Amino acid sequence: MKAKCYCLFFLVFSSIVMVATSAQSADMGSPGQLVNQLEADLAAAKSNQVDVLSPSFFKDAESALMKAKRGLERGSKISAIRQYVTEGNTSLKRAQEIAKVSRTILRDTNEARDKALKVQADKLGEPYNKVEKDYLSLTTAIERDNLSYAQKNAAKVQAAFRNVEIMAIKDQALGNARQMMDQAEKANVQKIAPKVYNEALQALNDAVAFIGQNPYASETILQKAAHAEFMAQRMVAVSESSKKFKEMAPEVSAMYLESLLMRLGKSVDAGDIRNQGVEMQVNSLTHAITAMDQRTQSLTKDNQDYQAQIADIEQQLSSLKGYSRDQETARQRLAAEREFNEQFNKVQGYFRPDEAEVYKQGKQLVIRMRGIQFPVGQAILTPDNFSLLSKVQQAIQTFGQPMVTIEGHTDIVGSAQVNKELSQKRAEAVKAYLVANRTLPDDRILTAGYGPDRPLAPNTTPEGRAINRRIDVLIQPVGTK
Repeated sequence: MKAKCYCLFFLVFSSIVMVATSAQSADMGSPGQLVNQLEADLAAAKSNQVDVLSPSFFKDAESALMKAKRGLERGSKISAIRQYVTEGNTSLKRAQEIAKVSRTILRDTNEARDKALKVQADKLGEPYNKVEKDYLSLTTAIERDNLSYAQKNAAKVQAAFRNVEIMAIKDQALGNARQMMDQAEKANVQKIAPKVYNEALQALNDAVAFIGQNPYASETILQKAAHAEFMAQRMVAVSESSKKFKEMAPEVSAMYLESLLMRLGKSVDAGDIRNQGVEMQVNSLTHAITAMDQRTQSLTKDNQDYQAQIADIEQQLSSLKGYSRDQETARQRLAAEREFNEQFNKVQGYFRPDEAEVYKQGKQLVIRMRGIQFPVGQAILTPDNFSLLSKVQQAIQTFGQPMVTIEGHTDIVGSAQVNKELSQKRAEAVKAYLVANRTLPDDRILTAGYGPDRPLAPNTTPEGRAINRRIDVLIQPVGTK
């Protein structure tokens, strides 16, 4: 009887153990699931910068993951794979604990590093890599419980991150101007046109100094960068003219200048003034332009008076004929539409077909800039775009002080988030140009980056993608909604 009870007890106990073991095994999951979970946990930790806040322990965790993956590929024992996963989880947990300490001790340094990365200082190459190496020495010291070393050197690394941040801001804002200055030096422009070279160099140095003192004054930085580029372009133009005049005989130079003044004279009806000296010709042209301006102002005033008389007559007629409010509103609407159509036709004439498409969208005028070009993956306006942007500026000013929205669009190449950020930055670059050139006040220009969300053509062909990469300028005249 006792033997039977013992056997029964043993069978029940064995069943309980087997069930418990089976449950424990199910909780642990298959080796493949465990490896995938560790890989996901490492990816999440890396997105939280654990890989730099605790580099050694994070590296140990990655090494354990690689061993577990290789074990899966080779069909190693399940116990060995689980051991690697356990080691990886242990190292990752330790890395996360160290990361908390690093965030506390290196709080200001981490903020400086984040700001540097935000302006893409990591693309500077060696200057940034050196600072990053020094930063990793701090976090490695924290891992080794050498907190005094980290605290002692944190301020130095923080200052270094700020320096590369400013370097990156300068590189982004002044890259075009610096490139033109470098090319000018290689072409010996400083000898051909030393005065304009020095003026362009001074504008560049002023911008560099300002950014060093005010790295977050983005609007003023854009203005100073635009001025530096303008002066560099002027330097190139003057140097090319200087070389051209140097190659000419004196008489040929004089006749060339005469032809330019003659073309200008014809445009302002100054007559044939070639029998006068250069300064006298310029004076004659100035007087002719002044007289033309005065005539224009007089015609404008006469037109305003005429319009006022028409308005007065129309108002009298309205009273005499008993116009209703609805009729008057309709008349005003028709007048506004007539004026808008006239402005639309005028703006259409500013652009060539390859530069921009101009069309009406409700009560807005849309300028779809076909000809605007940006470097791949960047939001920097190159000098090649200035002629087109000048026409856009002229088009906007045709409407006085309208509200303007600048929309950035991309194709689908790359991630949607990156494209959306890029399209926003490109729209802001166009706004900065217009504000810097006093087209409109800052608060009358809005920007929007839509990335690939609003395609005009299929993204399946190079032509379609080229059409989708664009900047649209939406002009809302005053008084319309």
